[in-house]
Amino acid sequence: MAPAPMQSPDSPTPAPTGRKLELLAILAQTAIADRSAPVSLRQFAIKAGVSEPTLRHYFNDRQGVVIAIIGFFADGARDWLERSAQPASTVTEAVSGYADLAMEGADTDIFAQAHAFALVESIHDPVVARAYLDLVIEPSLQAIENRMRPSVDPEGNDPERVRHAALALYGTVLIAVLHQRLLRGAEARPLDMPGFFGDLAALFTSSTKTGQD
Repeated sequence: MAPAPMQSPDSPTPAPTGRKLELLAILAQTAIADRSAPVSLRQFAIKAGVSEPTLRHYFNDRQGVVIAIIGFFADGARDWLERSAQPASTVTEAVSGYADLAMEGADTDIFAQAHAFALVESIHDPVVARAYLDLVIEPSLQAIENRMRPSVDPEGNDPERVRHAALALYGTVLIAVLHQRLLRGAEARPLDMPGFFGDLAALFTSSTKTGQD
């Protein structure tokens, strides 16, 4: 099953409806439940209370189920993505505003678990990896680029600098949340998330000013 083409926050793919949406709500919970091995198509079917042929009817195969689940997570984050794409006039506003949004994800395990599921599946399947890139990673980066563009590249002369800033912000926040939530860093080495985001905003502001000197 080929992944959908890359979508920006302004042009989302149609969300599933009806019975397919009902199945995805169950399958998504199965995907992020504590487990020691990847979930097979048979296990997905058992958890959803349907037969394997039924899952094949809606999703073709296990790969199709996995990609649909990633898309389901992306659909659930569309409002968050739209808010994260709102342009900010200064770097401090861009980073601190994104930090406030990131704190929403850091308050629950779903954000980390969804990314963990997609990452694990992507390691074993390049088609799933491309779907994860197109449905989650690139839209997230493009949203941050839109947010940071007015302050990082106000003249529109250096789009790569905007992209680099978005990668730096997104990657830093993602690993911090994964560290605390997924990898049990909150137990091993707790991180003051508000303090972390405050310092992150200060560091971004300082580095951006230095780069413009």
